[in-house]
Amino acid sequence: MPVIGQIGCGYWGPNLLRVFSAQPGCMVKWVAESRPERREYVRANYPRSRATESWRSVVDDAEVDAVVVATHAAAHYEIARTALLAGKHVLVEKPLVTSSRDARELEALAKRSGRVLMTGHTFLYNAVVRRMRALIDAGAIGRIHYIYTQRLNLGQTRSDVNVWWNLAPHDVSILSYLLGDRVATSVTAQGVTFLQEGIEDVVFALLRFPEGVTAHVHVSWLDPGKVRRVVVVGSRKMLVYDDLADHKLAIYDSGIDRVPSLGDRMDFDHFDSYQLLRRMGDVVLPRIEMQEPLRVEAAHFLECLSAQGECLSGPRHACDVVGMLEAGEESLRRDGEAVPPITG
Repeated sequence: MPVIGQIGCGYWGPNLLRVFSAQPGCMVKWVAESRPERREYVRANYPRSRATESWRSVVDDAEVDAVVVATHAAAHYEIARTALLAGKHVLVEKPLVTSSRDARELEALAKRSGRVLMTGHTFLYNAVVRRMRALIDAGAIGRIHYIYTQRLNLGQTRSDVNVWWNLAPHDVSILSYLLGDRVATSVTAQGVTFLQEGIEDVVFALLRFPEGVTAHVHVSWLDPGKVRRVVVVGSRKMLVYDDLADHKLAIYDSGIDRVPSLGDRMDFDHFDSYQLLRRMGDVVLPRIEMQEPLRVEAAHFLECLSAQGECLSGPRHACDVVGMLEAGEESLRRDGEAVPPITG
């Protein structure tokens, strides 16, 4: 039975505690949290788990097999590194860390120690996103022209990171996954600060990927309505993932076709003329069996512990995402200059 120690039980931590406590054959022995009211929450709702103020005591416990890190992003590196050095498997909430250098160090440390290192990029465990990847891989939508994502809402603002590091990890992870685990060649980002000095509340970013694919990411915690949307425009079909809709995925058999035309010459020996014709086909709303992605993620992590297999959101994917986020942050500081991510 895997023994889990969780560090952090603030905004997202209760969700992780809930799903791991419900996993068969798994015990959450410890929950470390600095705030007394959050420790009391653990004691009141999860009596089988022990609440403690010290995260180091969790890492030092020889019975703990794996550590789940759900603290603010700035603490991820120190806790994950300490846990890996102590021989623990580690699941870190997104983003893994906030610098490519630290990400690569953790990746190398996990490899040397033979420990599982996974990041909570939850949307990789979402059945809709997986169906989109399957359709793209099968060539069903043709060549991808572009993708755009929107992750907007009014609140939950943060003071430790800007909206780019808070919300964009989801979309950058989705983009990389849909495009066959590719990494952007450059990131251009511009943002605006309204509420707190030096912390962008809204960011617009353009990511250029190999083979001419472009992607636009719009994130904001200062928008009038909640939007969670990913749109993929292909040469044959288009995909629209609306996380707030009843039918979360729509497949549009629509597009602009380039067809031969005889033109004004009516010359059958020359077919260098063409017409652009709009094609409006069916809209398919496929039935998708949905499971809570976070439960799927937790189960996958436990499977990786027993099988020592490669995680879907393992260190390679996490490092790629951090590199693109870091490039976006640098672009923000350079007022929208295109910045290539650090890779390797």
